[in-house]
Amino acid sequence: MPQIIHEPAVHLEVEQLSVTIKRKKILDHLSLSLVSPNIYGIVGPNGTGKSVLLKTLLGFIRPSAGSVKMNGVRVDPRHDLPVSVGVIIEHPGFIGDLNGHDNLMALGNIRSQLSDADIRAIMEKVGLSDDRKAVADYSLGMIQRLGIAQAIMEDQQLILLDEPTNALDREGVAFLTDLLRELRDQGKLVVVASHDFMWLQLLADQIFELTGGQLNQLEAGQPL
Repeated sequence: MPQIIHEPAVHLEVEQLSVTIKRKKILDHLSLSLVSPNIYGIVGPNGTGKSVLLKTLLGFIRPSAGSVKMNGVRVDPRHDLPVSVGVIIEHPGFIGDLNGHDNLMALGNIRSQLSDADIRAIMEKVGLSDDRKAVADYSLGMIQRLGIAQAIMEDQQLILLDEPTNALDREGVAFLTDLLRELRDQGKLVVVASHDFMWLQLLADQIFELTGGQLNQLEAGQPL
C-alpha cells in the first residue's frame, strides 16, 4: 500500500493584537488560535473591522500592538508568508479585456506551478467552464466565482475569504458552501468573514462575533 503523506497542519495564532487607524482603535488586544482542518466564521456588520482583521493577518496592515504567527513564524510584510494562502478581500481585481482562463493563467505563471489543464479544471470546478468571454463582460457573480478560483487554484493551505457570498445567487452560495467544506475535509484552514450569520451557522465549525474590537465565540444556535 502506498504511503499516505498528510499535509502539515496550519496554526494561525493571534496574540494581543491591536490596530489603530486614523486614531480610531479597530482591533483591541484581540487573541485567537485557529488550526486546520476547520472552518472558522467571523461575523459582524459592515464597518466592524472584519476586513482590517484579515488584512492584518496577512501583514497588509501593521498592528500597533501584538503579533500574528503562522505555524510559529511571525508574519512580517518584508518576508514571504510561511504558509501558502488564498485570499479574497473586498473586490477581486482582474484584467478586463482577458477572459477568466487567461487571467488565472497569468497569475499562475508567477510561480510557474499551474498548467493549462490545471486552470481549465479549476474553472470547471467553480462553474466557469466557458472561458471565451472577457472578464469585463462578466456578471458580479461570475467575477466572485473567478476570485474564488484564484484563491484555491494553487492548493493553498490557508484560505481567507471576506464576504465571499457577495453577488452570488442561491445556487452560487450552495456551491460555495460545498466547496469550503470540501477544502476543510482536505485538511485546509478556512477563515470566512461575513455579515450573514445564518449562512455561517450552516457552514462554520466555530463562529466568532467581532464587536468592540474583540472576538467573542458564539455557541451553536446562539443568536447575535
